[in-house]
Amino acid sequence: MLPCAALLAMSVVSGLRFGASREALAAAAPQPTLGAAIISPASGSAQPLQTIQLGVFGLTNNSATTPVAVNSVTLKFSNPGLFSSTTVSAVGASPSTAAPPPAINVYNFVVPPVIQPGQELAFSLTVTLADTSSRNETGGVAYAGLGLGTGVPGAGNALWIAFGVVGLAMLALPAGRQRRVWLAAALIFLLASGAPGCGSTGGGGGDPPTGSSAQSVTAVSAFPLMGPLVVPSAVSVTGLPLGLGSITRD
Repeated sequence: MLPCAALLAMSVVSGLRFGASREALAAAAPQPTLGAAIISPASGSAQPLQTIQLGVFGLTNNSATTPVAVNSVTLKFSNPGLFSSTTVSAVGASPSTAAPPPAINVYNFVVPPVIQPGQELAFSLTVTLADTSSRNETGGVAYAGLGLGTGVPGAGNALWIAFGVVGLAMLALPAGRQRRVWLAAALIFLLASGAPGCGSTGGGGGDPPTGSSAQSVTAVSAFPLMGPLVVPSAVSVTGLPLGLGSITRD
């Protein structure tokens, strides 16, 4: 029989070799890949403040043995101002929301969804269209005006009362000065009645212009679940960029 020290040495060496072989085997195993494809593209139109599903895409795990966890997906919006919020969700994942979204946004999953070998997992994009019922320029300039053509009953009463006060005040003025005051009042009237008002057709409001936005998946971050022996590494994804379709605001 071998001494205890020799048996201990052999077990240590064999254990090291076994551990090394497992590490080498895991490192030599083929890395899984993901394939991206459209399941349900977006199309059509929607109203401001409406919440709709804006496309569904799938990620397929092409490995026969290794599950894959998805950290994040990156989406690109051609007109992000069309939306007040956007959310990407999947079964087994924590939904990720951007409100409002930038042109390119990374949707990180606090609880990453896991795609089993040979399986496909669907990811859906849900959006809420922004409220564009009032006009507000980029510089923060809002348009408003008061005149005779507002279309609101009694909207011009204050202006007529002001002119009545001016007329009464001029009764005590000389004739020459009255003419100058009337000319100044007429000029003020023209400027007030010609100013565009909120909701008028003079360029200051009315219905908001229609717009459209096209969405696409530009990147996916994922890693294989091969046990504690392997440090998570990036999984390559084919089929990107992937167009999700477009939506038009009514």
